[in-house]
Amino acid sequence: MKTILTLAALLMATAPALAEDAAPAQPATAPTRTNVCLRHDEVDGWGTRDKHSMVVNDRFGRKYLVSLQGICDDLDFAFGAGFRRLGGGPAFGTCVDRGDRVVMGGGGASRMSSQTCWVSKVQLYSKDMEAADKLARANKQPLATY
Repeated sequence: MKTILTLAALLMATAPALAEDAAPAQPATAPTRTNVCLRHDEVDGWGTRDKHSMVVNDRFGRKYLVSLQGICDDLDFAFGAGFRRLGGGPAFGTCVDRGDRVVMGGGGASRMSSQTCWVSKVQLYSKDMEAADKLARANKQPLATY
């Protein structure tokens, strides 16, 4: 009798674990893609946001916030800016991405012929971000870091 009760107790204790193993596996959900693609060949203007970021427009009217690292002190004074892919190679049809260089030049931007800084992040520049930046500038507050 003790053996039957012990077996029954053991069966009841392990039944939930066995049921979990028998349950069909739930399909894994695909990760949400958060990357955006600012294509090199679709850049249609830019403006400085601060020394560490710029807002770039594409030819479809979308705005992108491009965060920068490196020497970007003269971004406000540059006549031109362009992107060069990390490692070189053709840029046509590829996305501006982390590690790409922003090359600025002209307009007395620097004593040297150009300054270079690197892209650290590319994201869509939303209307909320734009409004927050406008409010911060109006109140002489630092811009938010995104």
